[in-house]
Amino acid sequence: MIEFKNVHLSYGTREILKGISLVIEDKKINVILGPSGAGKSTIIKLALGLIKPTSGQVLIDGTDISKFSEVELFPIRRKIAMVFQGNALFDSMTIEENMGFFLRENLRLPDDEIAGKVKEQMKFAGLEGLEDSLPDALSGGMRKRVAIGRALIFGPKTILLDEPTAGLDPLSAKKILNVIKQLRDETGVGSVMITHIISDIFGVANQVFILYNGEIIFQGPPEEMRTHDHPFIQSFLSAEEEI
Repeated sequence: MIEFKNVHLSYGTREILKGISLVIEDKKINVILGPSGAGKSTIIKLALGLIKPTSGQVLIDGTDISKFSEVELFPIRRKIAMVFQGNALFDSMTIEENMGFFLRENLRLPDDEIAGKVKEQMKFAGLEGLEDSLPDALSGGMRKRVAIGRALIFGPKTILLDEPTAGLDPLSAKKILNVIKQLRDETGVGSVMITHIISDIFGVANQVFILYNGEIIFQGPPEEMRTHDHPFIQSFLSAEEEI
């Protein structure tokens, strides 16, 4: 679904990504793990075409988008949903209005069709009965589920999640991870999770990419991390907590 080929990204003399190559497969949970400031969120921005690489290729479904215009990117972005760390909900809109906003504004679908899609996502997210609530009335975990439901309403193939459990209590974090697993197992929607929380990946991820100092130093199933000899990976594992 998403492939980077020898991608470099620099801002002036500062090199953020140093020739990274990776393949993110469909219908799997892929995790990009690394310390704060390692360039994890940069990978998401490149995949969405929000920024351009200095060199290399960014391919979505086999199409290189690295030089696409905003108009050319629109159909590409329909395939990839985004859930921001802060959720980006509209505080003055109800949950139902938040869910249907982009359908109403971008696709101009009939109201009854929008209502049906919103109802479906409310049920999937376990938020039935909260349609008329405002975001401030919900817990952090519930707001995250609203953001995920809104992202899914377009019917994407893959969903990108930037630090999806950051700031949540353990129970809420577990519920969010369960929603991500449900997406894979019940609907076939793959995901890319950006995180620096090591406990998020075991039992959830199919594949992990570890980004360190602008380079991918590991890629593979999470269990294989335990036997990897890179000192950063070993220190990351031994900490078992947020860096």
